[in-house]
Formats: sequence, structure tokens, C-alpha cells
Amino acid sequence: MKLFLKGLLSLICFSHIVHANNLSAVSIPSLSTIDKNKTPVVITLGQIKTSEIQQQVFEFLTPIYRELGIELKVKSLPSKRALAFSNKGLLDGELLRVEGIEGTYTNLVPVPITLYQMSTYAYTIKGKRKFKKPTEILHFKIGIHRGVHWEETFVSQFPHCVSRVGGTRIKFKLLALGRVDYVLSSEQRANQVIAKYFPNDDIVRVSPIIKKINLIHYLHQKHAHLIPSLLRALKQQQNVLPLAHAK
Repeated sequence: MKLFLKGLLSLICFSHIVHANNLSAVSIPSLSTIDKNKTPVVITLGQIKTSEIQQQVFEFLTPIYRELGIELKVKSLPSKRALAFSNKGLLDGELLRVEGIEGTYTNLVPVPITLYQMSTYAYTIKGKRKFKKPTEILHFKIGIHRGVHWEETFVSQFPHCVSRVGGTRIKFKLLALGRVDYVLSSEQRANQVIAKYFPNDDIVRVSPIIKKINLIHYLHQKHAHLIPSLLRALKQQQNVLPLAHAK
């Protein structure tokens, strides 16, 4: 674990993203101002299955919550189900989600600091590899991970031929079998899946980039009183933010 943390900190220190949503301008009270009567002993957050990034975030946030006297736990669920549970208050929030989901899931309150930034692309085997605009690929058959917010939002612009499946590996399997022309994925996750499961399938990344996405932490509104103190604790970790960066 010590070697893992040392390597992670080295990665972070060389990251060139600086995105704290004007954290220095936020008025943050001391930890002693938390209402102890409202502070939960345990907070359980939704976590997307099979996400190594989210495991890193969990390890990063655990000592920060411990400083507030809270034990942090996660529950792995399919993406859309986790969001529904968190929005209803059946979970206490989301470990790491696309910035802006509070527009749809109105009971979730953002902790406004970027923990991860990812670059998203389309991938193909036999399809056209360069477009003027990313939306041009929506005229072809597209495979996406069901319930992943940014993918659902992108294909909603022209939801003509979309196949929804329950994971990144299955999505790329559809591509390898020729059942879709393109799939959507973050670059980091695509590289992992292609290298492990499809090294000989000639899968290539399509240009241009679809978008860069900031991922942040969310709490259910019943825990919103914790956010100022979380921000204070995160500010003290400014030398190790953002947690990770995907090119």
C-alpha cells in the first residue's frame, strides 16, 4: 500500500490539471462547526462496478471522512441504479460522478472539486476514423454502457441506432462482432479493456475527441451540511489534487 500511495502521489504531482472551482473563494468553516447531532457515523456511497478509478478515489477520501469522524463505505451497483438509489436517499451519495448530474438528480449536491478528469472518444474497427464533428458518428450504429450519464446524454442528440449493454467489455464485444459500428468510452477505460480482451481486433480511436469530463463527489442533500468541512479537508490536500488525470 505504501508503494501504491507513493506512486499515486508521484502521478498526481506531475498532473497539469488545476481545477478546484475557485476553492480559495469558498468560505469554509472549521471542522469544529459541524453539527454533531446531524453527523452520521457511517456514510455509504454508490460506486460503479468494475471501476479502478473509483477504488482510487475511495482510498483517497476514506481518511478525509475519518477526520470528520465518519466511516466511509461503498456499495457497488449498476450505474443508473446507483444514481436512483442515491437520489432517493437510499444511499448517502455518489463516490465519483460526472459533474452536472444534479440537473437530473436534484437531491444530489456536488462537492465542487474535480477529483478526476477523463477524455472520451468513439472507437471503431471498420468505420470511418475521422469526422469534422463527433456528433456525425450518431448516424451509425452505436454501442454504449447503459446508464452512464455522459454516454446517454451524447446519444440522446440523435438516438437512432443505439445498443445499450451492461459493461465496457460487453460494449467492445459488440464492436468486435460487428453488431455496432462504434462504441463510446473514456480513453483510460478503453485502453484497459482493449489491451486485456481485444488486443488483436484492430480497434482504433476515432477523432476528434468527444469531450473532456470532470468527475466529482456527490452527497445526498440530507448531508449537505458536511460539504463545507469536506472542502476544508480537501483544500488541505491541495498538493495531491486532482487525484488522477486521463489524457
